Amino acid sequence: MIKLDLSGKVSLITGGTSGIGLKTAELFSKLGANVYVIGRREVGSLPKGVHFKKVDLTRREEVISFIEWYEKNVGIIHVLINNASRNSRYSVLDIPMEEWDEMISLNLTAPFLLSRMAARLMIKNCIKGKIINISAIQSKFPLQRSFAYVTTKGGLISMTRSMAVDLGKYGIQVITVLPGPIYSKDNEPPAGLDERAATLLGRMGRTIEASYLLAFLASDLNTFITGTEIVIDGGRLISRKPDPEEISKGEV
Repeated sequence: MIKLDLSGKVSLITGGTSGIGLKTAELFSKLGANVYVIGRREVGSLPKGVHFKKVDLTRREEVISFIEWYEKNVGIIHVLINNASRNSRYSVLDIPMEEWDEMISLNLTAPFLLSRMAARLMIKNCIKGKIINISAIQSKFPLQRSFAYVTTKGGLISMTRSMAVDLGKYGIQVITVLPGPIYSKDNEPPAGLDERAATLLGRMGRTIEASYLLAFLASDLNTFITGTEIVIDGGRLISRKPDPEEISKGEV
């Protein structure tokens, strides 16, 4: 039987202290990877093999400082997952410039800088690595009042394609994953939310389901996927059901 195995893989996951990022870090560690996670908040205990660095990805100087530290102290990478993000509930009519700038920094500038670092280290060490950008189905199916979020998540798709073109000759694969309605907390969803989920499978997704996909994409089983998008949404994009109010308001 073929099993997922990430033994010996050095992985860097942004937004790795909650939601999909944390669950992915835990899974990667169980599969044998040496995992570095970035987050804005200090965290408690992490699984064995998971190392935390506090970095605010909206602050370019902190990102550059982290890159300098990583190149000097780690110096190798097999998998980068640009996962960190947050909601932004403004329309094009009322978004403050400060919010726009912060979302550009978080969802585009930081992934660019970290991807460049990862690609350079992969090439230097002759590693045919993986760069995985986490977008969202909102890039294809926007909610109202999500202008900066939708715009930057769409930009990640184009960034992926461009990097795949540049890096394919080095054997580096670059992929975008588009999660749909994934319930990001550890506890079970509030009563009735699964039943009202606007998916074809009749429930919200779970973070571990997204993590299983990321583990496959990061593994040596994935050898011929690059420059494309993979949707994990339970059929939300082709469902005609309305979103639950909690999702429309950005509460889950």
